[in-house]
Amino acid sequence: MTKESFISNVTEQIRCVRARDGIARELSDHIADQAEAYEAKGESHEEAVKRAVEEMGDPVEVGVELDRIHRPQVDYRLIGMAFLFHVAGFFLVWKLGDFSQHPESIARQCAVLFLSFGVMAGMYFLDYSFIARYAYGIWFFVTIAIWIGNLFLVREGRIPSVMLSYLYVPIFAGILYRMRKGGYREVLWAMGMLMVNACFAQFLSGTPAAANIYVMCTVLLVIAAAKGWFSEPRRITATVVTGVLVLLPAALIIMTFVLFGFGDGFRAHRLLAWLHPEQYAKEAGFTYLWLRQEWGMARLIGAADHSLLQGDSLIGPYFTEPFILVQLVRSYGILAGAALVAAFAAVAVRAFQIIKRQKNQLGFMMSVACFMVILLNCVEGVLINTGYYPVSNIQFPFVSYNACTGITYAVMIGLLLSIYRHERIITEETWKRPVWRLTVKWEKR
Repeated sequence: MTKESFISNVTEQIRCVRARDGIARELSDHIADQAEAYEAKGESHEEAVKRAVEEMGDPVEVGVELDRIHRPQVDYRLIGMAFLFHVAGFFLVWKLGDFSQHPESIARQCAVLFLSFGVMAGMYFLDYSFIARYAYGIWFFVTIAIWIGNLFLVREGRIPSVMLSYLYVPIFAGILYRMRKGGYREVLWAMGMLMVNACFAQFLSGTPAAANIYVMCTVLLVIAAAKGWFSEPRRITATVVTGVLVLLPAALIIMTFVLFGFGDGFRAHRLLAWLHPEQYAKEAGFTYLWLRQEWGMARLIGAADHSLLQGDSLIGPYFTEPFILVQLVRSYGILAGAALVAAFAAVAVRAFQIIKRQKNQLGFMMSVACFMVILLNCVEGVLINTGYYPVSNIQFPFVSYNACTGITYAVMIGLLLSIYRHERIITEETWKRPVWRLTVKWEKR
């Protein structure tokens, strides 16, 4: 049997089309290496290749075994967690949102739930490598979508969602992957894209989201430099990136505070209200005093005896998604709040487990991006609800009224599922395709 016919018979047994090219290449290289060893012992090229092919064994058996290994995987654990948490989140929002006075909100929340499931399923069946192939096009699409969405929301008098800006993080991971093997020019370009992401997030979503996106994109760039993605020495590159993106801004911020103090701007006023809420009790500091009171009156199990959220009160506009953990504790007790935090932790832990499994560099970087978005927002949300962090428009996964928030987290969970699904299929070579070919295939398992 010839080398070509052996490889053809093996790949015919493999049902996953995307895995065939990589397996064929590995088999060809293995046969070539073994044949070269036989040639070194004095055998002719033809005899050496024939002997190497025969030692590979029966091609059908080899193909069946490789098909068992190189096939799409299903992360039933994460799928089950996402389903249960979405459904539980729907009923939690239902209970805390007082839908009885606004029955139209039930239909809207159902639509958000099904939209989230649809987006998550779509990302699951699309292999995640398309983000690297079309990174710049996706970046422009997301930017325009956020800008148009905010334009209409502001026109209607509503607060625009900040969560869509977090899609910049996995997109930036795809952009970094495209810059592999580049030199300092690519490093500078990556830092420039990072700054652009932060500036656009500042303009479209506000300072807290911009700061978070800046931090997460900086972590991705430092990881890429440390893993040797660029052709320059990795330690020097990682040191330069860290110095420019971390130490320099930190030094400038510290110097500004030392020379000018907090100042008297809007953001400085909010920061001072967080640090000294008693002095700003009739202004922004009221929020933090309210949080202290709510946690002080909370029971281990069951509703609190009294709350500023009951009846007509000053809290009005603060009955919003960023404080849904406080609302849950007020209504059902501290253990219920602990259960919600445990659910967030379970998702973050599962995402981290997917990171640890990744041998593909693109899969590793994309899973790190999704993990950071979920973890940072959950940690920041818990700190805001307990008063240990300045209030922002952060929104928890699974327990949101907002369609944009549901879409953002659905993309993150869907990407994690796609990364796990294609863990044994996508290689460093198979992520590239002609830009005009973006296909969706239904693969039997």
